Parts: sequence; C-alpha cells; structure tokens
Amino acid sequence: MNIDGATAVIFCELGCPAKLARGLFCLSRSVGILAHAYEQTQQGGRNKGPTPPDYLWTYDS
Repeated sequence: MNIDGATAVIFCELGCPAKLARGLFCLSRSVGILAHAYEQTQQGGRNKGPTPPDYLWTYDS
C-alpha cells in the first residue's frame, strides 16, 4: 500500500464522504506537484518529464 491508499483509509476512518475525500486527495497532490516544481526551479533542475535535456520549450505570447 502506498501513501494514497493510506490516506484513503484515514479519510474513511474519519468519516469523510467519498466526494470530499477525493477533493482533499486532488488538492494535496496538486500542492505536492507545485512544491516539487518550485524546488526543482530553485535547484536549477528540470521538471519536464522524460524529454531530452537539450530540448527547449518555446512559448508564444
């Protein structure tokens, strides 16, 4: 069992309705990925998945 399963058990034991538990799960995962992305930018790292390191993103304004 991973942390997601353990969290589901905790929410169930606390009596959270399934829709609320799912919302809390999505919120916590969103905060986690934002924190990880911020950490990566502070360290000069990449948070772009399995793309080649020489590939540069371009953005249109």
